[in-house]
Amino acid sequence: MLAVTMTRETAAGVAYDTKALDACERDFWNDVWRSVPAELAEEKGVELRDFGPVRASVVRELPRVGMMNLVLGATEPGAVEGGHLAAAVEWAASHGVNYYVPVTPGLPATDAADEWLRSNGHTRGYAWMKFIRGAHPPRFAAPDVDVVELTDPAQAPFGMIVATGFELPAWAAAFFAELPGRESWRCYGARVDGEIQACAAMHVHDDLAEFGPAATLEPARGRGCQMALLHRRILDAIDAGCRAFWVETGERVPDRPSISYRNILKAGFEEAYLRPNWRRAW
Repeated sequence: MLAVTMTRETAAGVAYDTKALDACERDFWNDVWRSVPAELAEEKGVELRDFGPVRASVVRELPRVGMMNLVLGATEPGAVEGGHLAAAVEWAASHGVNYYVPVTPGLPATDAADEWLRSNGHTRGYAWMKFIRGAHPPRFAAPDVDVVELTDPAQAPFGMIVATGFELPAWAAAFFAELPGRESWRCYGARVDGEIQACAAMHVHDDLAEFGPAATLEPARGRGCQMALLHRRILDAIDAGCRAFWVETGERVPDRPSISYRNILKAGFEEAYLRPNWRRAW
């Protein structure tokens, strides 16, 4: 089991290791990408490729959706000096997608990755905030919303709700539809007016729990669905023996109000660090 080491602390005193979070994230996206049926992946241009320690993924049918076109591992040892970051970026660019290159701050290779990206036509784009939470029970009351665990992809339109919530086309539900019941995943639905209209997932990697993805359909918004789903996942993560939980959402800026940001803080998560997403300057 990979321990959550004392490399940093949040204001709440929760220890975490940024490299462990990066490893958890890679595992998360690996499962998402490998969920897409081969025929659909070929039709929509869904590809995943490793370049040494760097993993690049593209969706040619979604060329302007940065979160679906990622180059992960820029701060891994050897990524810059071994030419792996350069090769991954060249490959992603060859598909005509506007990809993100997240760069984790505070690691030995962070400055080298930042400098390489800056020197090779990239600029810092919209950043993502990492939040950390310890394994203590919820300190907020669960809203009066019925939350059920989903263990079978046929149980509910999990993938459809996520795709709709993230404003993706209907076919993109395939990235998430097979997650219920998969090893290392816990998926949930929230019922409103008798129907599942919100969902959320939790990915367990060693002793870490990553919360996400989560989405709510328009008719159910403002009904407490996501707070209820957060409450349930916190309890289940504790029961699973996870020592720290993390989640990520876009940074808080004046022209981008974020309900998810407020919900995350209300659920007891603490801001840990902001991770910039580098993008090619087109």
